[in-house]
Amino acid sequence: MKKFSLIALFAALVAVNVHAADLFTGSKHVSWNEGGEGGLQIAATDFANAQPGQKIVITYTDAKEMDGNENRGSVIEFKVMNEHSDHLAGSREALRLWDNGTLEHFLTPSAVDSLKAYGLEIIGNDFIVTKVALEDGKELKDGFTVWTGFFWADSWSTLELYYNGYAGVDWSKATALRIYSEANRTDYLLQIVKAWGEPAVLTASKDAFTINNEYAELPLTDELRTELKESSHWMIQFNKESGNPFNVTDVVLVMEEESTAISNTAVESKAVKFFENGQLVIIKNGVKYNALGAKL
Repeated sequence: MKKFSLIALFAALVAVNVHAADLFTGSKHVSWNEGGEGGLQIAATDFANAQPGQKIVITYTDAKEMDGNENRGSVIEFKVMNEHSDHLAGSREALRLWDNGTLEHFLTPSAVDSLKAYGLEIIGNDFIVTKVALEDGKELKDGFTVWTGFFWADSWSTLELYYNGYAGVDWSKATALRIYSEANRTDYLLQIVKAWGEPAVLTASKDAFTINNEYAELPLTDELRTELKESSHWMIQFNKESGNPFNVTDVVLVMEEESTAISNTAVESKAVKFFENGQLVIIKNGVKYNALGAKL
């Protein structure tokens, strides 16, 4: 019995890591400042087998601000190596590193398509990358994933997302915005902030959400669709209130059933991909989509 259990455990561990791959090992100083060494670039071919829900794991050292203010940390950005050097879909704005450690970035379907087409550049203030790995991560929620990962919601914590995560969405088909968490309660505060001020200018307050133990849902009106679509970034703010802090795990647009062809299962289903006039085009069920899932 013991022998069988060990064999089964070994097989399970192998299965979990079947898609793991090292993308970079060595020592690369990353800096966008004048005289800096630039970013760490990883070719598109290295992402040929990448899947939505997987995570990029970065091991780094010596993260610090150029002005020596270590309390601010070192900014890190994920860029697509296209002509515009766009931010990778689903990446966070104002994301910082401190000292030595690892950072996990989970991939949305839009991010995977961009990486396969253009590759990745890791850029930022001042830190050293010693390893980048692509590893198995998590199962994505149904709908159009704008962001997925783990974000610690404590006292007035703000999840800031670049617009690239929701660029190309067919907003006429979006019915709601869902923000999943591990709070397992409903008595926390959340709001979408449009601009900072006293008081802050809001796109949506807590009263606009319906909250259960799994997620907070914002039904989308025409006005909210326009607000979210035209926003240069989303600032989603949380406050734990009287309860414990918790992880936020997913930000997902709920789409009408007919519009979910290019969503979290896009890469897993059969689709034809090719380049047309320099743009990645996906044909699925006879319909053309771009790399971000928008109909062409």
